[in-house]
Amino acid sequence: MNELKRIDLLAVATIFAKRKRILILTVVLATIIGAIIAFMWPKSYESKMTFIVTEGSGIDFSSGGLLSGLANLSVGGSKITSDQALVLVRSTAIQDRVIEKFNLKDVFGTDIPEALRRNLDQRLVIDEKREGGIGFNSIIAISISYIDESPQRAYDIISYYYNLLDSTVADLNRKGVGDGYEMIKTRLNQNEIELAAAEDSLVSFQKRYGILEVEEQAKSQIKTLAELKTEIVKLEVQIGYTKEVLGSGNNKIEDLEVQKKQFERKYNELLTGSIKNSGSFDVFQSVQEMPELFLEYLRRYREVIVQEEIYKVLYPQFEQQKLNYEEASSGLRIVDPAVIPTYKSSPKRAYIILAAILFGGFMGILMVLFKEWKEGLRVNNPEELTRFEEFVKELKKF
Repeated sequence: MNELKRIDLLAVATIFAKRKRILILTVVLATIIGAIIAFMWPKSYESKMTFIVTEGSGIDFSSGGLLSGLANLSVGGSKITSDQALVLVRSTAIQDRVIEKFNLKDVFGTDIPEALRRNLDQRLVIDEKREGGIGFNSIIAISISYIDESPQRAYDIISYYYNLLDSTVADLNRKGVGDGYEMIKTRLNQNEIELAAAEDSLVSFQKRYGILEVEEQAKSQIKTLAELKTEIVKLEVQIGYTKEVLGSGNNKIEDLEVQKKQFERKYNELLTGSIKNSGSFDVFQSVQEMPELFLEYLRRYREVIVQEEIYKVLYPQFEQQKLNYEEASSGLRIVDPAVIPTYKSSPKRAYIILAAILFGGFMGILMVLFKEWKEGLRVNNPEELTRFEEFVKELKKF
């Protein structure tokens, strides 16, 4: 068996040796054609940059100070992620602006929008680097490069491409924060109006009824009433004692009666407010009116307190949103900046020539085998050769 194999290999080698001229000429011709193609192929240059997508430019409140307590408050609006930035790189809006900026209609030789975008996309190379390198892990860096016949244009396009992406992401981030900012701003303005109205209502009530400190005023009035009542009782005792000792017609009794009436009148004024002029200011309101005034005062005072508490919650959030809105950015950070390429990225001339040599060798082998097959038919089966030539003749007809 091994002997038969050696004989077959030797026979094949003999065939190639006999027709080595065809094999060599085919390889040489293919190599010459490959070299011509390699050196005539237009040079292309690639400009590349790498960037990362951070969490944006959030405000750091951890260093202390007046706003140090704002860090724990929730902030509306989410940042553009690396995966979303990857989608934006190939967005139609950015592609159209690049095409218009660099007049790529003349470069690509067409004015069909779809063809322009397709040609631009074919020259744009995007590579994402993920944690662990495979799977669905988070993107840690994105590289974008552009290939063009002009090194300067390749650099200009990739730089402009990144600037467009940066501004687009920044606008989207700012809009995400801005929605929350406007919402809180509107609610804060409403709260300020409601707080001012509640304060004005409380002040107006206080001016009208003289209610400044309800609890203290009530205590003071009760104490005054008790003192007046004590004086009245003392005068009653004194009047009774004087009548028993001096008789009812004594002038001193009349003086004591007058004093008693004055105390009683003041006591009734504080108790019922019967002779108090309407709308007059008096810190001593009637005791009978105090419960209702106290309830009304508490309602108005409570409204002020409620609006103040709402303000305490809204204002820090508003200030934080305002800072985040003013400082909002894309969060893109360049790791490797783009440079003007000085060496071509294509064609790979050595690869083209090597491929031509291999192709020439393959075609030479096919031609040698075909010639040998045809020669075998001529010697061993002329009729089959005649049929084959008829087939070729018919094939050439059109």
